[in-house]
Amino acid sequence: MLQKKGVKLSIGIIAGIIIGIITVLAIIYIFLLKFFFGGPVKKIEDVNKYEETILKYTSGDSINHVHTGFITFPESITKSAFESGSEPEFYFEYRDTWDVPTCEVYLKCQYNDSDYVSELSRLESTVKSFKGYKNTNSLIYDDSGRFSHPVYIAIDHHSYSYEYAMDLGNNSIVYIYTSWKKALDDIKKIPTEYLPNDFEDSMTADKAAFFAEGNYDIYEAPNPSGPQHTGAVDYTR
Repeated sequence: MLQKKGVKLSIGIIAGIIIGIITVLAIIYIFLLKFFFGGPVKKIEDVNKYEETILKYTSGDSINHVHTGFITFPESITKSAFESGSEPEFYFEYRDTWDVPTCEVYLKCQYNDSDYVSELSRLESTVKSFKGYKNTNSLIYDDSGRFSHPVYIAIDHHSYSYEYAMDLGNNSIVYIYTSWKKALDDIKKIPTEYLPNDFEDSMTADKAAFFAEGNYDIYEAPNPSGPQHTGAVDYTR
């Protein structure tokens, strides 16, 4: 009798160990999937949800979920953009891939004359300040031909990201943000002609890594008298 109980106990222990191993392996598998491929993709294409989407990712606990404050993007879309004959185009894609999100955001608006001038004025005067730092950052204006149209840059291939507003003329402006989209094939919505002509070339580790030289990020505190990168970032607007 005791022998039978001992056998049953041994079988129970072995079964418990096997179940425990399977559970641990499943947890490791889920972790690796999360690490390499991220969580489920979130997509929003309804332009009427633009304001709540931008607000969601630039306020409260969600600020660091995307490594941007969408400073080039308007906080809301003016009424004239819906009355121009072509409704604004909006695309928001987000995947929580480990510490750095994979993201693609695209907004295209055609304004009336006054709203267009006001929006360009906003971009030209945008300044990012940092607590504890005297110096500020601004959007970089670039009409060198690297982009197909003049742009106001907030992030220039820093930490594998881009953020800028592109002045298309004819009262139209395109707003773009990409994060960890390293190849043109990774881009789902943004037309290729609205990306810099060196997009893929700029996404190598020696150019796009956080501490690589020669990139720019308006959200990183400036250090005019020392190394380019301070490592201090603030993703509020």
